[in-house]
Amino acid sequence: MKTVMIIAGEASGDKHAALLVECLKKRGDIRVFGIGGDKMKAAGVELIHHVREMSVMGFTEIISKIPFLRRVKRDLLKSISDERPSAVILVDYPGFNLRFAALARKSGIKVIYYISPQVWAWGRKRIEKIRRTVDMMLTIFRFEEDMYRQDGVDARFVGHPLLDEMVDHPQPEIAAFRSAHLTRPDGKLLALFPGSRLQEVSRILPTMLESVEFLKDELAVTGGCLDAVIGCVPGIDPKIYESIIKNSGVNVAITDESDLLMSSADAGMIKSGTSTLEAALHNLPMVVVYKTSWLNYLLGRMLVRLDSISLVNIVAGKKIVEELVQDDFSPLKAARILKSIFTEPLVVTDLREKYSELKSILGEKGASDRAADLIFRTI
Repeated sequence: MKTVMIIAGEASGDKHAALLVECLKKRGDIRVFGIGGDKMKAAGVELIHHVREMSVMGFTEIISKIPFLRRVKRDLLKSISDERPSAVILVDYPGFNLRFAALARKSGIKVIYYISPQVWAWGRKRIEKIRRTVDMMLTIFRFEEDMYRQDGVDARFVGHPLLDEMVDHPQPEIAAFRSAHLTRPDGKLLALFPGSRLQEVSRILPTMLESVEFLKDELAVTGGCLDAVIGCVPGIDPKIYESIIKNSGVNVAITDESDLLMSSADAGMIKSGTSTLEAALHNLPMVVVYKTSWLNYLLGRMLVRLDSISLVNIVAGKKIVEELVQDDFSPLKAARILKSIFTEPLVVTDLREKYSELKSILGEKGASDRAADLIFRTI
């Protein structure tokens, strides 16, 4: 039996890694252990630590978690020593995984990286470290493969796993979801996705809710009606959302059916990240938002070399969706952008035409199977 370690440190990685593990298990007898979430556990991964323990956001939060993260590394290295896996598969989560790659390689274990760190955002100096510590890089964007190969990294483009994970919800299911969450049948449904980490939700959701209040008032002037639903993530206790909602005084619902929410909503207000790309694949018109502490923001501006924050705009190489960052993310500005989506049909038509171009860039379905083939042949 083959044995591999796998490490995913957040909710999106848990989802991608779970599908990868399912594809690996179809190819032969394999035991998988490491760090993941509920989806990876359901796929048969033996968890050493859960992703909810690993959640950190920004530079200041990382400092407070350093003692814990050191203990996690010690636990993982002990498991490597005891189990001697054929390989370590690292899934996204670069702050931790890039450091652990060097430790695994030093222990004589093959390192495979699935879903590349965004070195194109942080500068290419990281590529030299990756070349020294990663045996094979599996990329989800074609331009990443070319970039890595130019610098001597064994990189293979497999496609984006979101295409495999998309659920085609039947119209009756969408209609039932809308009926359950709309005050009036002719009302508009707004999806709120404040992030997958507790720090993100705590900082971003209150401003989102203020935006909802502004938007409800704006639409009511012309007889419109708005309802909003928050897409919750598994690693955050629903009581956190409920507490923030209660403090805001704004009437919104919550759901753990995020995929169905994206399929059913008329528009979205979405924290920058993988969810923006997922929303585009669902044809959901959106405004992308982001807010962090000022220290994290200033440090990020010094280090990140991109004009855009949303994957939609970055992958397309042009502006498709509106972005509101830090002070620009005000309730009034967000409400005005969303009002144009709700009231101007041409805005939605233009967005969806650009989404079609984006989908062609992402390639074909089957990323998880292609990645599993390459990994299984390597181990």
